[in-house]
Amino acid sequence: MKEAGNGGFPDPPRGEPVRLVRARHDACGASTRVRLPRVVPARAVRRVVCDRCREPFEPRDVEEVARRAFRRLRLPAALRDPRSLTWRIGGAVIAGGAVIIALLAINGSGDQTPATSGPRASAPPPSGRAARSGGARIVHGDNFTLALPAGWSQTEPPTGAAFAAASDGGGADATLWIERDPALDFSAFKSRSLDQLRSLAGNAHVVDRVAAPTPDATVVTLAADTPAGQPQYEVTLRVAGPFRYYLATTVESDASSDAAGGAALVHNSFVPVAGTATGGG
Repeated sequence: MKEAGNGGFPDPPRGEPVRLVRARHDACGASTRVRLPRVVPARAVRRVVCDRCREPFEPRDVEEVARRAFRRLRLPAALRDPRSLTWRIGGAVIAGGAVIIALLAINGSGDQTPATSGPRASAPPPSGRAARSGGARIVHGDNFTLALPAGWSQTEPPTGAAFAAASDGGGADATLWIERDPALDFSAFKSRSLDQLRSLAGNAHVVDRVAAPTPDATVVTLAADTPAGQPQYEVTLRVAGPFRYYLATTVESDASSDAAGGAALVHNSFVPVAGTATGGG
């Protein structure tokens, strides 16, 4: 995620009430302004692309900027018109940007999908409650939160997994494993995860890394280079307290754009929460 402009997020559609927020990148000292739909609170901004160094980061604080300062800004015509080619091409990015943080801002009851203590434990099946917005649902596990896209359903997790879901028409699926191992540092966790993906896909490499002062704020994305006609694999690695999170998606070569966009939404909306789960690894 290294798109320039608006902190990596698409501008809200023309005529929609907006919110302007500011996030400081401690690594380079620059502040980046992000324009959001008015319904999205500043606290929902979790990942920003720095205007100065173009590196993604997770801000410690997000400050709302006075509305009158925002009204002096003029957007390019292509971004002001949601019917333009820019907006049609950016549809998938929208699903992974402003729409995601809007979903994460929803409060209310959610799916109570219990997390497991590690890949060797058995996870109970998910329940059926969820908070909804625009067809998507926010799933609240014991120690994670993510958005379940419209047209996706939770499925029975494989042995040892904490969560699983798939697009209703087939073509894409997601599985989350959670391991409790406070002695496993992020570097060793990443190396082991690369080996696991290589065993599945034949190769694996790091495609994105959001560096942070602490492991809990670091995000690493893995992927495999697969030939045309073969499934695409992607993995998000996170650490929170004693827990290690391995979120994997598979997108088939003939998957619809909705199914592929749903897989991206699952990755980008995933947030670990370390404080509530119990158990040993």
